[in-house]
Amino acid sequence: MVHKENLFKVPDYLLGKKITILGYSVEGQAYAQFLMENQIQVVIGLRPADDLWSVAERDGHEVRTLWEAVEEADIIQVW
Repeated sequence: MVHKENLFKVPDYLLGKKITILGYSVEGQAYAQFLMENQIQVVIGLRPADDLWSVAERDGHEVRTLWEAVEEADIIQVW
């Protein structure tokens, strides 16, 4: 049996970086969770009126407006 933790490894270049994920689709949620579980700082960037804002906060993520999130980022991922 292959365990999830054996399938993926966080690349060294992500260590110590703040990653902003723009959008919180199913894929974005999974990626954000994976990064968070691997001690990578994640910020979710959304529009203030986005219904997923509260979902991302409930999932334990720091959520900012799109512009604020981009300004804080070392790396940006769009979902």
